[in-house]
Amino acid sequence: MPSDITYSEEEQKELLLRIAEGDEAAFARLFHTWATPLAAIARRMLQHEALCRDVVQEVFIKVWLNRDKLGEVEKLSAWLRKITINQCLQALEKNAANDKRLADLQLVQSVTPREEQGVLELKELRHIIDHTIASLPAQRKAIYLMNRVEGKTTKQIAEELQLSHGYVRNALSAALSAIREKVLQLTAGTALCCFFYLS
Repeated sequence: MPSDITYSEEEQKELLLRIAEGDEAAFARLFHTWATPLAAIARRMLQHEALCRDVVQEVFIKVWLNRDKLGEVEKLSAWLRKITINQCLQALEKNAANDKRLADLQLVQSVTPREEQGVLELKELRHIIDHTIASLPAQRKAIYLMNRVEGKTTKQIAEELQLSHGYVRNALSAALSAIREKVLQLTAGTALCCFFYLS
């Protein structure tokens, strides 16, 4: 990814100021400089070309819609990277939610009356887990989703997010502990509690 060395400090300020004032040529310059490197981040996180294109488009839409705040940006590369990662997380969550809704529908269509209680309990468990994941700090949530949704190892995640391997392992452990604690609190004494504890 380009660093802010691509622009001198004065050039960066001037570019952002021009965009803040609605200069479309300056915005086009920003797009042509950053679209490819930001797409590379999205591609690594999402591994889905169509979602990657959507994310990059959303990033630049957000930049344009929030151009009045560009004067507050100190490090352009870090700011754009943060927006891209947040958009990727939203795309992952939305995609995972769609997959779960489809799986729930298929499961409900195939159950017998005797299995209905078990299906309801599993849905309740998913709701608890989803709610807990959504409430995790942003970086911890990113690490959890990259590991559990994308199947990436902690070493791969550390490399992609430019964090230490130990930090990623601790963050993932903390996320799992938070989820387990919440589930055990809300399902104490129920079949769900036993299910989660044994799984």
